[in-house]
Amino acid sequence: MIPFQLHDMETAPQPSRAIMADMQRHGGELPNLLRTLAEAPVALEAYRQLATLLSRSSLTPIEQQVVYVTAAHTNQCHYCTTPNPLLGGDIQADQLAAAIRHGQRLADVRLQALRRFTAAMTEHRGWVPEADVESFLRAGFTRENLLEVITGIALVTLSSYANHVSATPVDDLAA
Repeated sequence: MIPFQLHDMETAPQPSRAIMADMQRHGGELPNLLRTLAEAPVALEAYRQLATLLSRSSLTPIEQQVVYVTAAHTNQCHYCTTPNPLLGGDIQADQLAAAIRHGQRLADVRLQALRRFTAAMTEHRGWVPEADVESFLRAGFTRENLLEVITGIALVTLSSYANHVSATPVDDLAA
């Protein structure tokens, strides 16, 4: 892996500092992923914007977390298989994340359908079998939701790939 600096407000490139300061105002301490992404202001901003956009989607916060953790798990990301704090989280999100990480079926049928679709979309890089799309839609999701899932996968792909190449150390905020 390529060693990356975990930036702070003194070491980050100037354009990243403003982004980091804004993120700290809204979420407190920055996790190591964001400190790593600060090396490239455009990557840090892309992550923030995708997380913000996903949080405004028609998917519920729990559905957003299922997408995030499922795509992270499918991408085998060592860092981001916990709920994303930028999307909000609670005990239910933590329990769902643990179930996804351990390969357990989700008790909620709708969330299980979302999980299966997200995993298929991630594994097949968008070339998801038609039967999976139909199953997703039969579970009560919409075409809008389908595109929102892709947005969530884009967020996780950015995170996963950055974590893979940089071996981002897991911190208390991601654990």
